[in-house]
Amino acid sequence: MIDDDNWLTIADSFHAAAIDGEGWYEALVALAQATGSQHGQLMCVVDGRDSLNLLTNVDPGLPQAFVAAGGTDPAINPRRRAGLARSPLTVISEADFITPDGVKRDAHYQEFAVPWDVPYCCLTTLEQRKGLMVGLAVIRSRRQGHIDARGKRLFASLAPHVRTAVRTSLAIGDQRAALIAGAFENMSKPAFVCDGSGNVVRMTSAAEALCVSGAGLTLRHRKLGASHAADNAALAAAIHAAAEPRAGAAAQGLVVRSTKPGAALLMLDVQPLPRQRLSLHLQARVLIVVRTQANDDRRRAALLRDSYGLTPAEVEIALTLAKGVKPDAIARARGVSVGTVRVQIKSLLAKAGLSRQVELVARLTNF
Repeated sequence: MIDDDNWLTIADSFHAAAIDGEGWYEALVALAQATGSQHGQLMCVVDGRDSLNLLTNVDPGLPQAFVAAGGTDPAINPRRRAGLARSPLTVISEADFITPDGVKRDAHYQEFAVPWDVPYCCLTTLEQRKGLMVGLAVIRSRRQGHIDARGKRLFASLAPHVRTAVRTSLAIGDQRAALIAGAFENMSKPAFVCDGSGNVVRMTSAAEALCVSGAGLTLRHRKLGASHAADNAALAAAIHAAAEPRAGAAAQGLVVRSTKPGAALLMLDVQPLPRQRLSLHLQARVLIVVRTQANDDRRRAALLRDSYGLTPAEVEIALTLAKGVKPDAIARARGVSVGTVRVQIKSLLAKAGLSRQVELVARLTNF
């Protein structure tokens, strides 16, 4: 077990993870170790589906086996069912919701938990609201056995801090989404901000108007879609790709057809938003902009400033690069060294979540 200093270190590590998006995994590892457990777990369930299931120190095949065994379904998984039935911050372990005979008869334990040597746990629900559940657990091996009273008390004492960290992370994500949507709102630009599960978390009034106008876009249960099946499938695939982008991923352009005869086509740009190494999937991940004819530098400058936090100098350099001007020419025009300009280019690319200048040009072309 741990002393007061180590307890504070673990609590602080979760709060730090909420602020900078780094360290969730390491904080869970420390929590598991402090309670004498093998694994730590943080899960987010959105609209009944897992959007995040972060497990520490597990075999790479375990998460797939968990899903294959029906672990995400409370009707199949007694642990999830028990967690959902309790109010937030109620700490329970196997002894609180299933008997040893029940474990022997239960398919989920016998087909998943026992074979994968994760037969014991201590868990609590951190947050439960409409469409959202966030849970915390430490999982123990057969050799470790049931968590003891001291370990359970330690878990219970740290759980409120993890809950606060999760709420902070969600609030930061919502604030970021509001800021991005607000930038487009000021320009009367149709735009949607989606989370890692593809749910629309923010949209402009112009975007909302499009969804009810029959122009080709739909919004049902927070999911953005398209009226035509082929367009809908392409949009869903683009949102998924942007939510979990590969290195160097750029915006995808899509065409959405209206249900009204003779109506203009909608041009959509679906692009990943800059993200941290690890963040809760409920945060802003995807930006969808409906393209219009107003494609001027002032609008682009506002997007760069408000969406990515670029300084005025970085905005000016980004717009100049997009016009094909080389760094040495930019340096001469600004009366600074080429090295200074390159440092500024590196900074603005990092803020925009890009790695190469060509990606910046492509993104600004689509703005």
